[in-house]
Amino acid sequence: MTNDNGITYEMVFYDSGFFGYGPEGDFVQWSLAHFAPIAVTIVAIILTWRWRERIRAWKHEETARFWFVFVMIMVGMSYYWRLLYVGPQDVTSHTFMDCLPLQVCEWTLMICSFMMLKKSPLLFDITYFLTMCFSLLPLVFPAVISNAGPTYYRYYQFWGVHLLPIYGMFYMMFVHKMRPHPRGIVWAMGMLLLLAIPALYLNQAFEKANYLYLKPSAYEMISFLPNNLFALIALYLVVLPLIMGLDWLVWKFFFKKLVT
Repeated sequence: MTNDNGITYEMVFYDSGFFGYGPEGDFVQWSLAHFAPIAVTIVAIILTWRWRERIRAWKHEETARFWFVFVMIMVGMSYYWRLLYVGPQDVTSHTFMDCLPLQVCEWTLMICSFMMLKKSPLLFDITYFLTMCFSLLPLVFPAVISNAGPTYYRYYQFWGVHLLPIYGMFYMMFVHKMRPHPRGIVWAMGMLLLLAIPALYLNQAFEKANYLYLKPSAYEMISFLPNNLFALIALYLVVLPLIMGLDWLVWKFFFKKLVT
C-alpha cells in the first residue's frame, strides 16, 4: 500500500491460529458447540437465583460485580483489538466504516455494564428488553461465526458479548431485586431508532456494511427475513414491540415470582 507521501509499506495481518479464521462451516449450527455456552449460562443463572441471598450478603459482592463488568468491557473491546491484529477475513473488500460499534448487542453490553455499576433502574429497563429481545436472537441464529468454531477466539468472544449481558441482567434482577418497567420498551425502541439512522446510511454507502442486519441475505442462517429493506423495517417496527410486550408478560407472570 502507498500513503499520501508516496511511501510504500506492507500491511501484515495474522489471520491464522487461535485468533484467526477457520474455513467456512467451521461452526455448525445446532451442534454441541452451539448449545454448550447457552447451557453453561442457564446453569449460572439458576445457581445465582438459588444462592441470591448468600451473594447479596457477601461482603465482596460489589468488588466481584465490578470485576464482572470489567470482563464484559474487555470482551467487547477485544473484538476491535482482534481486528487490528488479525484484520478482516477479506482485507481487500473491507474498510473501517463497516466495523463501527453500531450493532445492538454491542450497545446492550455497554448499557448493561453501566447499569451494573450504577444499579440504575432506567438502564435496567433498557437492558431487560434488549437482552430478552435482541440478545436471544443471535443465540438461535449465530450467523456471524460460521467460520469460527471452538478452536478460535472469535467463537468465545461472540458468546461472551451475547451471553454475559443476559447473565448480568438476571444477576441484578435476582441479587439486587431490580424490576423492569414498561417504559423500558419506549426507551429501547428509541435507542434502536437512533442506531438505525447511521446504520441505514452506512449500509448504503459501504457494500460490506451490514449494521443491524438490514441486509439479511448476507447470512444464510437468517435468510428467511424479507430481502426488501422497507419490508424489513416495517417488520421490525411491528414485531419488536410485540416481542418486548411479551417479555413484559414473562416478567409479570414468571420472573416476578422469583424475585424475593
